[in-house]
Amino acid sequence: MTDIDINKAENISIDSSFIANLRHDLRTPINAILGYSEMLLEELEDDITLGDSQGDNLPDSMAQCHLVSEKLNHIQANGKEVLRLINQLLNDQYGSQSKNVLIENLLNLKIATNPLITEIVDNCNLIKNILKKFSNQDLMVDIDRVYKSGIHLKALFIDIQELNFLPINETENLSHIPIDNFIQVRYPKLSLENQKNIITGHILVVDDNQNNRDLLFTLLTKENYTVSTAINGKEALEMIEKKEYDLILLDLLMPEIDGYQVLKNIKENSKKKHIPVIMISALDEVENIIRCIEIGAEDYLPKPFNKTLLKARVETSLEKKILRDREIEYVKKLNNELDKGREMQLNFLPPQPLQIPHWEIASFFKPARQVAGDFYDTFILPNNHVVLVLADVCDKGVGAALFMGLFRSLIRIFSHQNSIEGNINEILSTHKPLDTGWLSSNVNTNAVHLKALNSVSLTNNYVADNHGDLGMFATMFVGVLEPETGLLTYINAGHESLIITDSYGNRKQELDSIAPAVGMMANMIFNCKQIYLEEGDILFGNTDGVTDARSITKEFYHDKRLNAILQQPFNSVHLLVNTIRDSVLEHIGTADQFDDITMLAVRREIKNNEE
Repeated sequence: MTDIDINKAENISIDSSFIANLRHDLRTPINAILGYSEMLLEELEDDITLGDSQGDNLPDSMAQCHLVSEKLNHIQANGKEVLRLINQLLNDQYGSQSKNVLIENLLNLKIATNPLITEIVDNCNLIKNILKKFSNQDLMVDIDRVYKSGIHLKALFIDIQELNFLPINETENLSHIPIDNFIQVRYPKLSLENQKNIITGHILVVDDNQNNRDLLFTLLTKENYTVSTAINGKEALEMIEKKEYDLILLDLLMPEIDGYQVLKNIKENSKKKHIPVIMISALDEVENIIRCIEIGAEDYLPKPFNKTLLKARVETSLEKKILRDREIEYVKKLNNELDKGREMQLNFLPPQPLQIPHWEIASFFKPARQVAGDFYDTFILPNNHVVLVLADVCDKGVGAALFMGLFRSLIRIFSHQNSIEGNINEILSTHKPLDTGWLSSNVNTNAVHLKALNSVSLTNNYVADNHGDLGMFATMFVGVLEPETGLLTYINAGHESLIITDSYGNRKQELDSIAPAVGMMANMIFNCKQIYLEEGDILFGNTDGVTDARSITKEFYHDKRLNAILQQPFNSVHLLVNTIRDSVLEHIGTADQFDDITMLAVRREIKNNEE
C-alpha cells in the first residue's frame, strides 16, 4: 500500500491498470482464505467420516468436530461472497468513469464486505480455541494463515476507507500505464542474454477445423518446431502409434473420436503416456478443464488462444518432456547397472546345489529389488566337511548388496584358514559347544568345525573395525556338517530359528539364535552348539522375507502358514522348498515384494530308501 491519497491526486486518471492492481491485492488474501480453509475442511471431513473421535488429531468430541466443520463452511461461504463482490464492484468498466464514482463503489464494497470479513476472523478465533486440543500442529498453522489473511484483508479495506489504497510503487505513479503494458513495466522481461536456449520438438496438432490446423501449423513452424497435423481423433491415434511425438495439441470436440477419448487412449498406453498433451478448445468451463487434467492433460488453452500464451505453454511442456526423457534415460542406465550388479551378485551364490552322497540340498533366492542383502552359501572344505550359510544383511538395496558380497567372501576365506594358534586340546576344552559340550569324540572333527566357525568371529571383527561407522551388520546362520555322521556344529548369530523335522513333518528341534548379529561390535563372543541330523531329518531355514511377505491387502504371510507346510511329510527338500515358494508368491500376488526371500534346506536321506 502507498500513501497516495486519491483526493489529493486530482490529475491521476483512473484506468484499467489501476483497477487491475487493486483487484489483485484484494484477491490475494481471499485466495489464501479459500485455499487453506478448503484444505482444513477436507481433512476434517475425512476424519469425521472415519468417526475416529478418540484419535490424537481430533477434538475431544465429535460435536466439536462438526462445529469446526460448520465454521469452516461459513468461512468458505463468506470468502466466496467477498470474492464475488470484489469481482462485481471492481471490474474494468470503472476505468472509464470518474474518480468519485470509483470512490463510491469502493466504499460500498467496504461496507458490504466488512461484516463478512469480521465473521471470517471471529470464526478463525473460535476454531483456534478448539484446535488447541489437537496434537497436530499443522492444523493450527493452517487456520492461523486463514486468520492472518482475514486480518490483512480488513487492513486493506481500512486503507480503502482512508482512501490510501493504490498498489503502486511509492516513488512511481503507474496509473497512466495501459493494462497491456502494466505487467511488462512492473515486471520487466529478462534481457536477451538471459533468454533460454532454443527448444525444438515434433508436435502433432489434432483438430477437425482446417483453419485451426493451418493457424497452429504456421505459428509453430515459425518457432522452428516440426509440426504434423491430424484431421480427427482416429487419424491422430494411428499416427501416434506409428511415430514418436514430443507434444500433442488436441482439440476437444471432434467427430467419431473426441479429444477426451484420444487423451484417455494415450494415457492408458504404457509406451505413449509420457507424451505431454495440451488441450485446445472453445469449451472453457471449469468442469471440462478439470476432466482433462484428471485424465492426464499437461495443460488446457481456451479458443481463441493468445499466441504468446500458446508459445509459452508449448515451450514449458517441451521443457518438461526433455527433463522426463533425461530422467527416463538415466533410470534406464541405472537399471542396466543394477542388472549387471544382480548378475554379479547371483554369481556369488552356488550355481547349483551341492551333490553329496546320501544328502540333498535345495535353496531358493528372490531379491525384492535388482540387488539383495540376503544370501546363502554351501561349499566344501578340503576335508570334505560342508559349510552351510544363511544370512540377511540389514537394510535393502545397493548398500546391503555390497555388504552381502563382503560378508559372503569373508566367511568363505576365513573358513579355509586352517591355523588356530595354541594347543588344540586346550582350545577345544575352553571353547565347548553350549549345553552338550563336544558330542563327537573325534578331536580332528571338532577342531575342523571350530576352525571353520571361527570365520564368524573374524568376519565380525573385520566389519566392525573397518566399517563400524556405517552401522551395517548381518544376522547369520553358519553350520559345519560332517556328512558321514550327520554331526552339525553351528552358530546362529541373531538369525531366524532354523527348524528340524523328520520325513513325516514332526518337529524335532529349533535352532534358535545363540549369538549377536555379525558386525555390530568388535570382539564379541560367538557361542556354538552341536547336534546330529539323523536319517530322514530335514533342516530348513529362511530369512524374514518369507514370513514378512505381504499380500495386496498388507496381510503378512506369518509363521502360521509356513509351519503348516513344514508339518507335512516330505521326502524331498526340493519339493519342500518349491511348495513354500509357490505358497509365498501366491500370497504376495500382485503386491510389491517387500523383502528379499531366501530359503535353504538340507535333508539326510534314509539309506536304501527305506522310509
